[in-house]
Order: sequence, then structure tokens, then C-alpha cells
Amino acid sequence: MTEPSTPPKEVLRPGLLAGTTGLVTGAGSGIGRAVSLRLAALGMAVHGTGRREEALAGTATLAEGLAGSFAYTPCNVRETDAVTALVEQVAANGLDLLVNNAGGQFFAPAAEISQKGWNTVVDLNLNAIFAVTRAAYPHLKARRGAVVSMSLSGVDRGGMGFAHSIAARAGVLGMTRSLALEWARDGIRLNCIGPGTVVTEGLAGEAAREILDRLVAATPMGEPTPVEEVAELVAYLASPAGRLMTGQLIQIDGAAHLGPGLHLIAS
Repeated sequence: MTEPSTPPKEVLRPGLLAGTTGLVTGAGSGIGRAVSLRLAALGMAVHGTGRREEALAGTATLAEGLAGSFAYTPCNVRETDAVTALVEQVAANGLDLLVNNAGGQFFAPAAEISQKGWNTVVDLNLNAIFAVTRAAYPHLKARRGAVVSMSLSGVDRGGMGFAHSIAARAGVLGMTRSLALEWARDGIRLNCIGPGTVVTEGLAGEAAREILDRLVAATPMGEPTPVEEVAELVAYLASPAGRLMTGQLIQIDGAAHLGPGLHLIAS
């Protein structure tokens, strides 16, 4: 058997992303924090944003001493003008990567979701992502950069109790694939990640512990999705190794999308 030209351990080698710049939304906790720290460890100059300055400062503290850097600006990604200004600030010297991670939802049967609640979730999980991505477009084009957006495991199957969130996350996938076609000649790659059950402080506050336990137990591999493994995947997609990957939904979920998934919530 022929040995690979680049050993796998060298794909995410130290210094791989040195000289590059990235913007990560929702960088103050959970997946966003893990992604920011991993990218900075590989040498990237990361700029994080989120609504809570204290949380962002916590990420900055953890990033001290890494090969790259982490700076931050508090921003509500639902405010389009503020988002545009932030992107212009971060991309002043170029932008190589945008990670659309900010999001949020709540559990509720569809008949109990108010119009305001629906609009809020769709604004945060879909409209805001488009606004950030559109603002970043000329800067990503100039550097032939990449976009990674968080969607959801099993997003094409639907699920009970999260109609608003699933509708928005499915929209992110559709948007990603459409832009992957439109912007391919610009050298911009866009992909989605579909995490499985990620047990973070934020998620634990939104859903009952028993629901999380049931979802994890029903995952074929029987494990939640570690934020660190999502971060590794983002780093891979940002690296030269992922240069031909675009328009994809990569589900890192222990095969949860093949099991009962969110249908368990109503069982």
C-alpha cells in the first residue's frame, strides 16, 4: 500500500494558519470558544464577537500564549449595521475565514411558538448568518477565503419541539449550497457543520438534563459531540487540506442523524 504524501498528523501542524485572519461569531463560550482557541493555536489572528463582553474576555484569557492571537468586539449579530461595521473593522487587513457560530433556540411545540419567538430564532440562526456572510464577501473574495456555518445534525429530517430552529438551520444549509455555487469562481468555499448533541453550559440551560441524556443515549455511538472535535473540523476546513470541499454538510454526531434524533423529545 502506498504511503500518503502528507501524514495525517501533519495536516493540522503547528503554524499552519499563521498569517491568516478569522472572524468567529458566538466566540464567548461552547463551540465558538473552542473554535477560536484552536484556530489561534494554529497561528491565526482570530477576532471573536458575541453579546457578552465578559464571556469574550474569558476566551481572550484562555488564548494567552497561543501561537496566534484572539481579540474581540461585543456585537449583536442581529443588528445588521453593527455587523457590517464589525466586518469592515476585522477585515481591514484581509479576511481568510468566517465562522458563523452564533445561534440559539428554545424547546416548544410548534403550536405554542409565538410569531415573535419564531422570528427571533430565525433572525438569529439564519438572517444574521446571511448578513455577516454577505458583508464578508468582498474580503473573502480578495483572499480566496472560506466560510464555515453551524447547522444541525439531521437537519433534513425535521424533529419535534424545534420547528423554528430546524427551519432556520435548514435554511443555512440551503444558503450555503447556493453561495457555494455562486462564489466558487471567486475562490470562496462555504460549508456547514452539523454537530450532534453538544453538552455546553448554554445548552444545558435551554433543555432539561433528561432530554439531553435521552438524545445522547439514542446516538448510535452513545456519546455527545465534544466541542473540541468540532473545532478540529473547522480548522481542517480552513486549511489547504480542505481546498476542494465546498457546499457540504458535515455531520459530526456519532451517527445521530441515522437514529431517532429529535423525535425522542416527544416520546
